[in-house]
Amino acid sequence: MKVLLNVTLREIPDIINRQIEVDENISLKDLCEGIIISMNGSKIPIYEFEHKNVTYYPYLIKETKKDKSLENLLFKDLILKKGMHFTLNYDFENFYFFDILIEDIYESQDETTFKVLSGNGYGINDDCDSYQLSELFNMEERFLRKSDREFLSKIFDCTECNKIVTDYMNTRSDRISPKRYVFNVSLWGFDKEIKRKIVVNNNILIADFCRGVILAMNGDLSHLYGIKMGKKRCLSEYYNDFELYYLNIKEKQKLKIIYDWGDNWEFNLTLSKIMEDYGDTQFDVLSGKGYGIIDDVGGVWGLQKVFDGKDRSWGKHNINDFNLEKCRKKVRKI
Repeated sequence: MKVLLNVTLREIPDIINRQIEVDENISLKDLCEGIIISMNGSKIPIYEFEHKNVTYYPYLIKETKKDKSLENLLFKDLILKKGMHFTLNYDFENFYFFDILIEDIYESQDETTFKVLSGNGYGINDDCDSYQLSELFNMEERFLRKSDREFLSKIFDCTECNKIVTDYMNTRSDRISPKRYVFNVSLWGFDKEIKRKIVVNNNILIADFCRGVILAMNGDLSHLYGIKMGKKRCLSEYYNDFELYYLNIKEKQKLKIIYDWGDNWEFNLTLSKIMEDYGDTQFDVLSGKGYGIIDDVGGVWGLQKVFDGKDRSWGKHNINDFNLEKCRKKVRKI
């Protein structure tokens, strides 16, 4: 059976909407992510699916009557009926709400699982929130920034939209397959003197990945941390419960882990190699150089004073001291 859906952006339903045909056997996860991609979203997997006061999360949780995981659920498991409503909450920083209505259920010989039939509006903008986006459509052109004018000039193309959704689904299958990532890690301010080479399984949780890097660089995890991609701010804490492969990192791509917003330690990471299959451990250190950081010392400038012998209040430390086995033992605590 096929299910015809009317999907609208709650803030401006008449401007941004999609009519989508899906197979009733589509996974709930594919349905949600297909809708987000069709609406020009890119921050997968930050979403929640709501139906009848039950919230479904895209990762495994301890389930209750009102909180469930959508892992391994099919759309038809929700006992579909014409006129049913759902809500897809996307991007908890910008707060986009997609309202989903079942317009019809019918038989079809078409084997396509997810197809966008029509739509209005190019889609959402991950760089602004839903209210700001709705305001753009009401703003006089002379007040618009160049980037806003360029975005508003984009036109919805149904064929291109379906291609983007299909490409996403195909690349996701490869992305989540078992792999190992080898990263080169260095401490900003001591890039040549303090560095590590690490290997991780791509299904490691992002939180554990960050914690492993901090431990490998001699941090004690007594402070908050965040992971950053490109020039954008650190990813929200919602990413912490997801696997590393969700970031869709490519070889030579760079990341940054920020630790302790006071001392502001910055660990620069470059993905140097991707290998097939998982390793025996989720996180391991292959090699390293340099002592590492000292928590609460005052950042790279305070650390330099310790290594120069100008500040003995933290004890005597040699920048060249590094013990690989001790480091590996420490990171395995995660």
